[in-house]
Amino acid sequence: MGQDFERKTRRWIPQEIGRKRVVTVRDYSEGLAGLFWHNFFGSPFMRMFGERLDALPAECRKPLGEDIVLVQPYELPTEADTEAGRARERELISLLGPECFYDHEHHTLPTRRPILDSLGQPLH
Repeated sequence: MGQDFERKTRRWIPQEIGRKRVVTVRDYSEGLAGLFWHNFFGSPFMRMFGERLDALPAECRKPLGEDIVLVQPYELPTEADTEAGRARERELISLLGPECFYDHEHHTLPTRRPILDSLGQPLH
């Protein structure tokens, strides 16, 4: 899980001498770095995704009450860095809206983000 987290939240930028490691997204105010094994989305994310959450396959989406949903792309965390795991993540991101996630291919921030309070915390 640690490697998956690093792969989605950090990247290396070539420098004149060597490379520099930078963050993809600093916090939720900049959007989401990607999907992980377990993704707990509260009301700001449920509002942002809206009905798109209902488009997810039932085995990947589990409501945990009125204000939170678990999105789990694959059964085990060891599947994260497999071709099947990456394909499932891409599928779910395309259903939720790629504009909500960091674009790792083009190194661009999400253009759609949850509405947060002035301190960068999700509004409930």
